[in-house]
Amino acid sequence: MRTFMIACGWMMVFFAGCVPVTDGFRQDLPAKDAPTIVWGDDVSAVGMATTWLQKRGLSVLERSLLYANLETDNPELMHTLKDEATILQTAKKMGVQEVVFINRGGDARAPMISVRGVEVQTGRVSWSGSARYATFESRPTKDALALLTCEALATVWGFRPAGTKWFLSSEKMCSVDGALPAVSR
Repeated sequence: MRTFMIACGWMMVFFAGCVPVTDGFRQDLPAKDAPTIVWGDDVSAVGMATTWLQKRGLSVLERSLLYANLETDNPELMHTLKDEATILQTAKKMGVQEVVFINRGGDARAPMISVRGVEVQTGRVSWSGSARYATFESRPTKDALALLTCEALATVWGFRPAGTKWFLSSEKMCSVDGALPAVSR
């Protein structure tokens, strides 16, 4: 019996590190077919968000279109407030309705992703979410960042409750089998 209890304890520790902790808020979600640009500082997170949002029915524009329309002396955009303001101004001129910003935080073994949707016309954050691992993660970082992006988006869209949910994850939504439910508006 004692061996069983020890094994259960280790399984709980193992699963606690595998399930992300999420949080999210939404006032409004973008309308179906809303012209959207995804901008972030990690290729795998931006790729996951682009696919995820397209499966939700949004019309995601290629980031290079935004880059081609920039009116700035500094073509090397980072992720500062000034650069995000430039991105929003350019998106507004292009007729984009929403910009989705994705930022990476934490460290390589305990990454965090935050996502937020900004209405281009008003500059209002209409939704935001985050996902992180509570413990160090052994999964390769790119895989972890893509999964965290999906989990944060799933929380904002209401497919996953916020917090740490043991044995409850939206990982099926993040798989490549395409089994993502559509959202009706």
